[in-house]
Amino acid sequence: MKCKEAAQIISRGMDESLPWTQRVALRLHLAICDACTNFSRNARLLREAIRRLV
Repeated sequence: MKCKEAAQIISRGMDESLPWTQRVALRLHLAICDACTNFSRNARLLREAIRRLV
């Protein structure tokens, strides 16, 4: 999996349930990619901050 695909899956996973194959592939990618792990963490933090403001 490339980082661009991982970012799309991370974003989509925040709005809908992902198939188990995508969840497993994403977890494997996140295990080796610090950039995508940081993106995932930041996306969750941003979503939570927006939720608290609204």
